[in-house]
Amino acid sequence: MKTTGDVTVVGAGPVGLLLATELALQGVRTTVLERLTAQADTIKAQMISGRTYQMLAMRGFGPAIDAAGEAESAGLAWRPNGSTGHFAGMFKLDGLPIVMLTQQALERILEARALELGVEIRRGVEVTSLDLGTDYVVGCDGGRSAVRKLAGFDFPGTDPTLTGYQAVVDLDTELPRGWHRTPHGVYASGPLKGRVMILEFDGPPADREATPEILEAALRRVSDLDVRITAVHTATVWTDNTRQATTYRRGNVLLAGDAAHIHSPFGGQGLNLGLQDALNLGWKLATGDPGLIGTYTAERHPVAARVLHNTMAQVALTRPDPHTRELYSLFGDLLDLPQVKDRISAMVQGTDIRYDTGSDHPLAGTFVPGLDLSDGKGTSIAIDGAEATIRPDGYISRITT
Repeated sequence: MKTTGDVTVVGAGPVGLLLATELALQGVRTTVLERLTAQADTIKAQMISGRTYQMLAMRGFGPAIDAAGEAESAGLAWRPNGSTGHFAGMFKLDGLPIVMLTQQALERILEARALELGVEIRRGVEVTSLDLGTDYVVGCDGGRSAVRKLAGFDFPGTDPTLTGYQAVVDLDTELPRGWHRTPHGVYASGPLKGRVMILEFDGPPADREATPEILEAALRRVSDLDVRITAVHTATVWTDNTRQATTYRRGNVLLAGDAAHIHSPFGGQGLNLGLQDALNLGWKLATGDPGLIGTYTAERHPVAARVLHNTMAQVALTRPDPHTRELYSLFGDLLDLPQVKDRISAMVQGTDIRYDTGSDHPLAGTFVPGLDLSDGKGTSIAIDGAEATIRPDGYISRITT
């Protein structure tokens, strides 16, 4: 029986919107507060992983994502040959296919569903106090989370060491496709037409400006090409600042997504990590059961910690000094070994996640794809002659022979 009365979700990005739909499916009265008055059009994530797609499809989002992804794939300038992802720019990963989908498109899909379920979304609201008159508050308000700061969560980690730029631009000449390491950093072109990434390993940026002049100067420095930027459509500046909250719950305040963990965008893992946080938390929070809610940190904290570790490793592998270039080459050779490729692919895509259920059965705690759990409830199915109890997030909680 649900004992949670109502929940306030702070942040109307994809993580907050998905969490709101999850709570609403369970009959929990949910309000989303968003500081911005309209959806941001700044360049952000451009894809979701195959595992995240499977999890969203079980909630019925598959057709909408397919339609949006097909439209956006038409704008691809190139596709890495047979790869489903990269590690430090080495496009050698295998596994579930990724889905090209901008964060903005995903937000529109999730917002439509949230409104359909009766979620109240209030924009232009800046949270300055957690006295919101609600049973629970969940901070889904990004890496600079006001909720995290107001609630006093510890957020240890490492300071930034690089300056990264991502932008969609018009150029006076076409850049070579793919990732390119140079003695001055890294630059990349694609896969979406006009999208560029630039990395300089000379410390964090003095500010977060990304003017045409700043972008062009950085691109020319790193690429050593005589290239001109004639227009900037959208741009952002980022670093490898890497931090994680020591716990995801303090009293009636919880964190999800970038509010709980930040890292460089290497491998495109951040959006997927946050969405899976929301799917793990929603049904648990709806019960109001303190013990069950407590498993949220226990299950999701180690998953995020692993992402932080591998993104830091990717940054280290990408540095332009001669010694690291040799290490990068050696690691590329190792990725050609099937066992190494499988291990890294599963880690980046999150397909090897197994939650501790207290059972020794090899399938206990693993995800079951292809189920219709659009009602937000779990189910029981037969697997190889055994009865498996499936949680609302698609993971096996118990299996008996």
